[in-house]
Amino acid sequence: MYCPRCATQNIDNASFCRSCGANLSLVPQALSGRLPEDQSDKVERAIEAMKRRREPNLGRGIRRASVGFAFLLIVAALFFARSPIGFRGIWLLIPAFLLLGKGIADIVTAISTEHAARQIPMPQATLRTNELPPHPIYDPAAPPSVTENTTRHLETDPQQSRERT
Repeated sequence: MYCPRCATQNIDNASFCRSCGANLSLVPQALSGRLPEDQSDKVERAIEAMKRRREPNLGRGIRRASVGFAFLLIVAALFFARSPIGFRGIWLLIPAFLLLGKGIADIVTAISTEHAARQIPMPQATLRTNELPPHPIYDPAAPPSVTENTTRHLETDPQQSRERT
């Protein structure tokens, strides 16, 4: 294949020209009359796959936790068998605890997400600044405020304050 920029001969499956460094990956497609593959479909599929991996999944959590537990059993078997590999097999505790922890986290997240989806959402009433809520926010059996009846001495007429008491 010849480079369209500098006319240097390159091998047929070269991606770049060995002389000038031009991109040769589109030359075979241009010669065959075929357009390059649309990359947006691949990107969308990759994004969807990433979203599926991040969604909480009970099956994946159980699988990870069981593999982590299997690693723990292997380490315990090597340790109690008193084999020469037993103390070197202690490094297997790292993937054991990682997988066990991730598995338990996936299980808890999946169960809590499922539980939250089952609950009926409560409608939120929007209040303006000059409106009071329709029901008392505080417990009516709660003691009165500390600041209640503290402004009595600010009244202009001392007779009114005596009548209240």
